[in-house]
Amino acid sequence: MAKTPSDHLLSTLEELVPYDFEKFKFKLQNTSVEKEHSRIPRSQIQRARPVKMATLLVTYYGEEYAVQLTLQVLRAINQRLLAEELHRAAIQGHWRHLAQG
Repeated sequence: MAKTPSDHLLSTLEELVPYDFEKFKFKLQNTSVEKEHSRIPRSQIQRARPVKMATLLVTYYGEEYAVQLTLQVLRAINQRLLAEELHRAAIQGHWRHLAQG
């Protein structure tokens, strides 16, 4: 079975060491989101582990925008290798808007 954007998102978040995952959550809280999306409540972000974080991202933003936002945050915290791997998965998976990012 082919991996979905959610699968790749979770795999990426699980690759972050705890310190970098905390940086990811901090940066996510301070990143602007598109107007049509509401922000994930800070309290939920702070308590989240990778599985819960992936679920929150997909629930609030949908798979494609969740991956796009994750790419943005990963690049902002200098996790460029993980961002590149996720971006490559987007290209190979032909996810609509992500292959451009």
